[in-house]
Amino acid sequence: MKSYKGIKPDINELLNYRYQAKILKLFASQRVNNVNAGSSLSKAKGRGMDFDEVRHYQAGDDIRLMHWSLTARLGKPYTKVYHEERERRVYFVLDQRSTMKFGTRECFKSVKATNTLSLIGFGALEANEKVGGVIFDNNGYNFYPAKQDKSSLVKMFNFTVADKVEYQTKAEGGLATVLKFLYAKVRSNSVIILISDFTKFDSHAQQYLKLLAKKNQIINIFTYDPIEKSLPSLDLYYFSDGKEKFVLDAASKKQNQMYQDIYSARHLAIKDYSHKYRMGFIEIATNDDLVKTINHGIVNYAN
Repeated sequence: MKSYKGIKPDINELLNYRYQAKILKLFASQRVNNVNAGSSLSKAKGRGMDFDEVRHYQAGDDIRLMHWSLTARLGKPYTKVYHEERERRVYFVLDQRSTMKFGTRECFKSVKATNTLSLIGFGALEANEKVGGVIFDNNGYNFYPAKQDKSSLVKMFNFTVADKVEYQTKAEGGLATVLKFLYAKVRSNSVIILISDFTKFDSHAQQYLKLLAKKNQIINIFTYDPIEKSLPSLDLYYFSDGKEKFVLDAASKKQNQMYQDIYSARHLAIKDYSHKYRMGFIEIATNDDLVKTINHGIVNYAN
């Protein structure tokens, strides 16, 4: 396997994030019960409650849990007993499309996104969550079932570092296709962490993400490179998507403003969408310190 520093993820770096995961606040509360009640994720939503049994009512039991039909039928008070759900699943949706293969500071967006997955993934495992996910690019996607060990996480790492990718499903539908698949696949009360630059976040993708958010916690992590926000007004810039090329004159105020507007519109669209539907929103640049940035984003989650 070839080495592509900053261009492709490094497997050793990905594995080493397990040592930093312990200081991540994202899953600091298995530990806290409701993300919607506070301003932080660890505020990562607590596990749900599963029905356990019915027993005789005892002094101090919550009257809201009374089993009224059984009480009426037997003539004695009965109450329902619940226990905390024993396991919860954390699913990542990792974008590795061609637009993510870009970066001018430290690494490509695709690499930063994979590093983010590693850090949060190990943090979830540390909190006894099950971890799995979907990785997709322009040609297809692979699904990895949630496991309570690092097996699925490592398989996702292997996908991102491989020189040649083998797809479980070949598809060109992009983010909407992946979210539709995930909507049919995941159980409720899961945590879904979408790491992407949100290019082509169209109405279909928005609809499926909104449906997922009705019964799951969604965290959108917007990945970008600083030069996407603003170009230094110094020179001509040459861009290519591998097929077409174009030149941008950063000294031209009009062209520079148009360039900034494209980024601002994409950034604002996903930020407003996340807040509207009570989803987490964190933004990470290619040159950001991951632990500091994620922990800061958690604190400002509901703001």
